[in-house]
Amino acid sequence: MKNHKMVGGKLLQTNKKYSQLKLKQKEKIYQWMYGSYQQFYLENKRFPEAKDNDLILSRVMQHIEQAEIWIPEREVENHYKSIITRLRKRVNQEQIQKNRVPIPLVSFSVPLSICKVEDYTDVNLDHPFCFTGRTDEEKSLICPTEIMPDNIVDHEDGWRAFRICSEQDIFRSEILARIVKILASYQIELFPVSTFSTNYILIKEEDYNRVVSILKNAGYSIEHEEE
Repeated sequence: MKNHKMVGGKLLQTNKKYSQLKLKQKEKIYQWMYGSYQQFYLENKRFPEAKDNDLILSRVMQHIEQAEIWIPEREVENHYKSIITRLRKRVNQEQIQKNRVPIPLVSFSVPLSICKVEDYTDVNLDHPFCFTGRTDEEKSLICPTEIMPDNIVDHEDGWRAFRICSEQDIFRSEILARIVKILASYQIELFPVSTFSTNYILIKEEDYNRVVSILKNAGYSIEHEEE
């Protein structure tokens, strides 16, 4: 019979679609996929890449075969690839919850300015809190207001910085995104800045007390460091 084959004494449909599975079967397969994805993360301390798909799928297929659920492996593979983002997000969130401690933010009192400059010749790049950004259209600079160069084209004063202190490198971008989302929901004007190892959020001086209150209520601790 076309599109069928005999397996274990049963006539099985070779072109069966994942969508044709029963709801309980789909739920089981999802849990096996998540379990295998999570297992890989815990064993390797990193998220799976494309080269790791075969290992994860082999584990999933073992469960499927033991449960005597018939579905072509290519259908399982296609479904797995379609939910990788969801699996990663779930592992992400569960690891954050598992390791949750009050994430400290260090507040700096040094007044900062965001500038557009002609060039960087007058900038003391060895001074703390000097961030430069150069594109094909402009040269920008963030620096303590007291050391602003003379060759500025435009500038905005009255900013101060929070440093996000997280040792969980793999989640650093998610932590930054979450803080930005929280402050944006309160219509707080902000300016994220990222270095190789650390993330900073600049906020306006007049919003400082409000921002501290918002972040504390969201479960963050605030430490103060004078510069």
